[in-house]
Amino acid sequence: MTLAKTAACIRDESVWPLLYRVLWRLTHGERHLLADSLDSDMLRLRRWASAVRRDVHKMHAFVRFRCVGNQGTEHYIAWFEPTHRIVARASRFFVERYANQQWSILTPDACAHWNGSALQFTAGMALADAPRDDALEDLWRTYFASIFNPARLKPGMMRSEMPEKYWKNLPEARLIGALERGSGAQLQTMVDQAGNAPQHNRKRAAQLPQIKRALGEDTAC
Repeated sequence: MTLAKTAACIRDESVWPLLYRVLWRLTHGERHLLADSLDSDMLRLRRWASAVRRDVHKMHAFVRFRCVGNQGTEHYIAWFEPTHRIVARASRFFVERYANQQWSILTPDACAHWNGSALQFTAGMALADAPRDDALEDLWRTYFASIFNPARLKPGMMRSEMPEKYWKNLPEARLIGALERGSGAQLQTMVDQAGNAPQHNRKRAAQLPQIKRALGEDTAC
């Protein structure tokens, strides 16, 4: 049932006949079907379940709340576009993380609302219904810029972990291009500052030019 419930969230209507077929097979002589790692139906179900779990992880990572209301009546609202039908499955994470705040997550499929004591779901909404910029986004961009480390820049890996399809709803995304373009100069500044570091930091400083050369030769590294 765990596998079936997870796979059922996939945005593919062929999941329903497949689930029925697997259930029929399980109850008509193939009792050990779930343990068959090479069966085509099971391979497909597990592939779908894996895609759903990845999408839940992305929702947990890339939801950005915006504050609506005045002090004492704040309500935090986020817009997200999941790849699969995961809103109900992913929302418990936000209840546990933001239990003391009132919030809503709006998506085209369904909307999740937490009032501080109960989690409720309503029909999906359009992007136009979601609020846009607020002061929290400026704070988030300031934080994102402050933790950016050009010596650890790996554009390929970053885009793998944070696919560009999510960028339009991430306040920090508008900084990525500028931070990437300025990484060389920022790294040089780090090298120059490290040259004046105490003796116990000199060894670390000596490694920075090598990193800079690597970034200059292959920005995907």
